[in-house]
Amino acid sequence: MKEIIAYIRGRVKEQINYYALPKSLFLILFFVAFLAGIFFGDLYSSGDLAKLIFLLGLMVFLAKQFLKLNWRIFLLISLGFLFGVGRLCFENLIAENDVSKYLGKGNLKGCISEEVDVRNDKVKYTVEAFEMRNFAVSGRVLVMGNRYPVYEYGDCLLIEGELIKPDVIEDFDYGEYLRRYRIYAVIYRAKIEKLNYTKSSLLNLVFRFKGDFELRISKIFAEPYTGFMAGLILGSRRGISDELTAKFNTTGLSHIVAVSGYNITMLIVVVSGMFGFLGRRKKVIASVAMIVIFVILVGAGASVVRAAIMGVVGLLALWFGRTYFVSISLFAAAFFMNLFNPLILLNDVGFQLSFLATCGLVYVSPLIEKYFVKLPQFFGIRESMTMTISAQVLALPIILLNFERLSLVAPLANIFVLPFLPAAMLFGFFAIIFGYFSNFLSLISGFVAYLIMGLMIFLVRFFAMLPLASIGIDWFNWWLAVIYYYFVARWIIKNL
Repeated sequence: MKEIIAYIRGRVKEQINYYALPKSLFLILFFVAFLAGIFFGDLYSSGDLAKLIFLLGLMVFLAKQFLKLNWRIFLLISLGFLFGVGRLCFENLIAENDVSKYLGKGNLKGCISEEVDVRNDKVKYTVEAFEMRNFAVSGRVLVMGNRYPVYEYGDCLLIEGELIKPDVIEDFDYGEYLRRYRIYAVIYRAKIEKLNYTKSSLLNLVFRFKGDFELRISKIFAEPYTGFMAGLILGSRRGISDELTAKFNTTGLSHIVAVSGYNITMLIVVVSGMFGFLGRRKKVIASVAMIVIFVILVGAGASVVRAAIMGVVGLLALWFGRTYFVSISLFAAAFFMNLFNPLILLNDVGFQLSFLATCGLVYVSPLIEKYFVKLPQFFGIRESMTMTISAQVLALPIILLNFERLSLVAPLANIFVLPFLPAAMLFGFFAIIFGYFSNFLSLISGFVAYLIMGLMIFLVRFFAMLPLASIGIDWFNWWLAVIYYYFVARWIIKNL
């Protein structure tokens, strides 16, 4: 630990005045302290005193060492930390008229406030409540309805059923999972009746367009290609079979059917190519508009919002002719997302993995790329291996803690499968767009996408069949994760 602090102190002295820091470092320190405040605040509220005391002691030790560098660092960290704790405390305050305080049987009135989740045997509605048993209420409720009829976003409903708190299902805390969506109550087996008014907004049109988009995918492709293409373009996993999903997880390739920074990057590349005839500023405006529409279209999940924020910041930096600092945009994305909803950091595993994987690409990739110089560059083999290992280095503890499995074939599977991903997305997208005005062009583009997806699925199944493709690891715990990150951080800082 002392070596790390001494190294940081030496680097700061070399590059800047002893009593001054670059603004970028100030921002990153504040963002990190804010995230730490949320994390520590949750440990305190959950009563996990052992972890809290250990980490607070570690933080005080580091703060005292940094104080020798510059008192402003300590003040900045303290303010960011207290801001994070305060933001979490404010989030945990539940309004007096919150619908979760009216548990029991009764009639609920509310409007569908999120995209409708249609399953094979039921439909899940996120409802913004405004009346319960004739009392004015607020807050969200998750409602499980019959498969038919299916109501749409914005529809206002009369719901009859029993309002209860989410259960713990086996070892899965469903209440904690829903908490990140600010949902504190559910109604199972609800009887639903549509009221005679609807809340209209732009999202009504967006979700209808997405539904039409998914319908056209199902008309062009047969299963399992329908679900696969919907996952590639829209990040929707509902149509992917359990068998294929398991193989994606085994091979460490589940990220390709979840909207992430890669999808956003591909979108920017495609849009920039389509509007290449425009000037730089107009092209940036078009790209930003497409990113916003795309984020809304795929449901605005945590990972895609983070990726979109980074993409927009980069495009704006290009517009104003400034250098794009990936580190600042990454931590700024995490800061603003958790400022809006601090439960994302605590309960959204997708956000945690996406953030740490991106950190791996930024900080680990430059350090290990020298070990793969002998790999061939064609089809992006060298780049795929470097990116896969870099992302896994920092994401590994979260994967082990949450899934208790480790894919041993992930690096190799990524090398062979990832190079086909851009072509599959591109031809699939154009097959759908062509379908609006030319069946012939749609069929040609769709056939090419079908061949590419067929090869990708074959490779996924092949690697999943290999012996020891994935092994169970149920002994990894929180303390081992702390030790792991300590040594990784030491290695990164030493080699910066």
